[in-house]
Amino acid sequence: MASSRPTLIARRERELTERLLNLSLVLAEDAEEEVPELPDEACELWTESDVREFYRTGGRHRPDEETPWRESEDFPGGTREENSCLRWSNPRDEVDASQAPGSEDYKRVAMELGIRYRPDGLFPPGDKILAELSRERGNVPFEKLLLDEEQRLVTAESSWAAGNAAAVGGRIDLRCFLCDDGSAEEEGATVGSKLKAAVRFGDGASIGNGMSAHGGAIETVLDEATAELCKITQGPMCFTTQFEVSLKRPVALHETYVVVCEIVRLGIGGMRIFVEASITAEDGNVVAECKAQLANMAKIKRSRT
Repeated sequence: MASSRPTLIARRERELTERLLNLSLVLAEDAEEEVPELPDEACELWTESDVREFYRTGGRHRPDEETPWRESEDFPGGTREENSCLRWSNPRDEVDASQAPGSEDYKRVAMELGIRYRPDGLFPPGDKILAELSRERGNVPFEKLLLDEEQRLVTAESSWAAGNAAAVGGRIDLRCFLCDDGSAEEEGATVGSKLKAAVRFGDGASIGNGMSAHGGAIETVLDEATAELCKITQGPMCFTTQFEVSLKRPVALHETYVVVCEIVRLGIGGMRIFVEASITAEDGNVVAECKAQLANMAKIKRSRT
């Protein structure tokens, strides 16, 4: 039943778009005053109430323009009258590391949730690399988790690098798998733990005008993958402190690449984690690689108390 969910959602979206298109034709005919032509993407992006309000107000209501931009010669690009509506929540960087769940909690929740359906995902049906990773023995799909205000592990929303939020606008679609061969079950037996992932870069990750993927987008993928490997094997309070990247070849848009990360060393008491990672094209050429060092803040906190 779960496999039909994406198809059902897509069908529902098509039917809703068609219904709004028919509604707009009726409202345009019934309008008492001359109304501008409905924007091209309105029936795909607006709600029914937005479409009705557009015709009721003679075309003045446009939900995508409710927060006005202000043009100014003093500020190139203009400024926003009010940007608080763009914030996901209040800043939450200050988290009590001593109360954070452990790696087994992160692993359990991540494996239970898996990777949710991404309506804006960038992978085409039957993608060879994603299919191979999904079938590979021991690979468990998971996505980024974060701690909420009550220290519960929840999926990341409004994220630069993770989940559907990262794929919106054709930016980055990263699908991670923990290579769970059982070796990480023993406490401390995490050196050698691996993460594999499939990734695609869309037009939103381009240098510009359809050129290859921007270096920042490539580095984002490596940073995200190395951090997620540490979080699922060491605990959710792991943060990158050092990051060294080599960009070896151009990374094409709309092609699938393989990411492989491995924990190569742990510092004293597991407070530091050393990870190496690479991105490889389908032809086997490494296009980027990195060495990262992360700090496990939960263990550092405990060592100081």
